[in-house]
Parts: sequence; structure tokens; C-alpha cells
Amino acid sequence: MKEFSYLTRTEDLNKASTSDFDALVIGGGIIGSGVANALSQSGISVILVDKGDYGSGTSSKSSKLIHGGLRYLAQGRIKLTRNLLKERNYLLEHSDVVRKERFDILVGKGQFRRFSIRGGLILYGLLGGGKPSRFIKNQGEYPGDVEGYFSYTDCVTDDAYLTVMNIVSAHENGAICLNYVSFQNMERLTGGVRAHLVDVITGAKLYVNAKVIINCAGAWIRGLLPGNAINPETTRLSKGIHLIYPRSAFPKGHSVAFRSPIDGRQMFVIPREKVTIVGTTDTFTNTPDDLDVSGEERSYVIRSCSFVSDSFDKVLPIAEYAGIRTLYGAGSSPGKLSRDFKVIADDISVTVVGGKVTDYRRVAFRVAKLVSSRIHVGRVSPEVPRLDYPGLPWHNDIESAINHECAITLNDILQRRLGTYYFDPERIEEVSNQIHEFLEEKNIKMENGFFIS
Repeated sequence: MKEFSYLTRTEDLNKASTSDFDALVIGGGIIGSGVANALSQSGISVILVDKGDYGSGTSSKSSKLIHGGLRYLAQGRIKLTRNLLKERNYLLEHSDVVRKERFDILVGKGQFRRFSIRGGLILYGLLGGGKPSRFIKNQGEYPGDVEGYFSYTDCVTDDAYLTVMNIVSAHENGAICLNYVSFQNMERLTGGVRAHLVDVITGAKLYVNAKVIINCAGAWIRGLLPGNAINPETTRLSKGIHLIYPRSAFPKGHSVAFRSPIDGRQMFVIPREKVTIVGTTDTFTNTPDDLDVSGEERSYVIRSCSFVSDSFDKVLPIAEYAGIRTLYGAGSSPGKLSRDFKVIADDISVTVVGGKVTDYRRVAFRVAKLVSSRIHVGRVSPEVPRLDYPGLPWHNDIESAINHECAITLNDILQRRLGTYYFDPERIEEVSNQIHEFLEEKNIKMENGFFIS
């Protein structure tokens, strides 16, 4: 296992300025990390940069589901659902960070229709494998308007840590991965580009030459590359918020899918370790930085989820978060836009619009094939990107987070390596103290919030 830390980051910054690369990936979310992983495993030299930490954007702020999307099936998007279920099954088999979760899907007045859900679940099972579900009559475990429910199985994950696992896998296969390095602009060269970058920590400038530049910046893709034709009318941003409650607010041992009594939108209540995560909204926004949770958004989620349990109206959330999805297509409602991805390419650049956590491998493989054909490299294996890094024992290793996963701030560890903020927010102070004790023991100093030797 290679060291991958705040110390090797300094070495990689020097390599970046003195080497030429086949590809430069902008964005270290789940899509960018998957692309860098696929490229490195295909023998393509790649450097990835992110202006923040890996997974610090939308890839740590999803519903944390790995699923085929019953809603997409109801919209007639059978091919998308089939592809997502195939990826769900692969990740379940090949990653300990993905695990099965039972969902009850509610049927009744204002909820899903019994016979359409029965048929949908049969098709869902045929597409993704799984046992058919029988209808169970509501015996008081849900509100009176709920006639009953079907149970089915999907998967949950830690989205940020899945991203980190791909980053470390890429690094293990020779990729240079740099967090806290910002892309500024670029100039064309014969046979490629020269990118102007800035180390966010020190302010130092660096210049990187690459044959192809790959825009995986998620909500920040618009306007990033000069001359890149990303139409704001067909590349839309949608905001989703989630609230985190103590586990005691919803003591059931499984998740629930239901329709909001306010507007019929599909919602989830998902118990996770010591918390319950509920959400989500789906509203257009004009900026990727619209990450505050408004009172109106919070009220919508609370009122919606109170249909399942009045505890959500009586107990205060202990944390909350917002993420911005990138959707491709035109329309007046984000719920009607496709959740599939779109790859847009010109002679020197590739831009990925959209893409889900579940689908990241399919996106990465598509981009790797495209880049390989551009620079005349050999066949790209359909098995990429693999997870060559098995990850930590489930969220409990500060030393590995620093030495092998390049965490260089306290929040990097709390939010995206150990997942404390999302899965155990009431212990943030305690875990922060443990990290400080470890830093003191190992004589690791901090300057402006970043680890230094």
C-alpha cells in the first residue's frame, strides 16, 4: 500500500509541473474519481485536481443510496433502470461500503397504487434480480391512509468514502491526485492543452500539460472550459436537502419510500447506524453554491416525513445538508428531467453532465474508451474502474485516513473519511478530540487548518 498523504502531496505537486500527461481530470467527486481510476487502470497517464477535498461537493451530499430507481421505472426509463441495477449489483458484490437495505414502499390514499407498484416491483426484480414482494396490510405501523406496503431490497452506501476509495485506487495505479488545487484556465498547445492551476493551500501556481482535459466538475461544469459548449438551458442545477435525526426518532430497522402528502414527490426515510436520514427536495437553482438549507425547504421535508412518523415534527434534526445535482435536458420541472448522464466532447476536451453515484462506473468506462481512442491507447477493459483499494475497517481508522487517503484537514476526516458528520454527528466533538490527540502524538502540526510536517 503506497503512502498517500499531506507529505506525498508535496511530491506530487512537483511531479505535476515537470511531467506531461495523457489526461487532466477536473473534479474529484464520484464521477471524476471513477474516471481517473478507469484511466489509470487502462495505462493512461492521468492527473486529477479538485479545488476542495475529494468528494466535498455533491458526492458527499446525496441520499447515500445505490439503487435502480423505482421512480425512473415508473417514468418508463427501463434502460436506465436496468443499467443502474446492473451497477448496483456489481458494487454490492465488490465493495464492503455498499450493503443491502430493506425498503417498505407505501400504498394507499395519496401514495403509490397497489397494482402499479406490484407490477413495477416484479419488473424491478426481473431487471436486477431479487424475490417478488407480497402486499402486507397496514396493521397500525403506518398512518390510517396507508392501506399497506410492499417490501423490496436496494442498497445504501457512504457516497464520500466510495469516492475516496476510487481516488486511492487511482493513486495505487499511478495517477497523481491533488486535492485543494484549483483549475484557473487553460491555453491550447499543439496536440493538447496547458492548464493553469493554483495550490489553494500555499497560493503557488503550477502548469500542467495534457493531451485531453476532462471536465467532471459536477455542479461547477458550466463556464469552466473556454469554448466548451455547455448550454445553460439544457444543463440544469437541482437542489436536494436532507435532514439528519437521532436514530431514536425512527426506531424501525429498515427504510421507507413514500409520496409526500404535500406534492406527491417520492421521499425516503433511511435509518443509518446512529441516525435517520430523511429527504429530499428537488428544486431548480442557479448556482452550485446554494448550499444553505432554507426554512421553507426544512419545513417541506419535516411536513412530508411527519406523514410516516410524527416524531419528525416533535424532535429537532441534529444536522442537515444540501447538494446540487446536475441534470441534462430542458423542462419546467426537475423531476421530469433524465437522471442519465451525457458526455460532450470536442477535439481537446470531454465534459460529463449528470451521472449518479450508482452509475459512476458506467460513466467512467465510457469516458476511458473515448480518451483511449483519442490518444490511440489499447483496448479498455469493461471491468474498469475496479476498486483496488479495499478501504478502512468501517469508519474507524484516523491513521489510515491521514497516511493512505490524503486527508489534510480535520473536516476531511470527520466528513469524508470517518463519516462522523453524517452518521454520528452527536460525537463530532469527541472524534475531533481523538484526531487532535493523534496529531499531537505523531507530531503533525496544523497551519491555516491544513496538516504540515
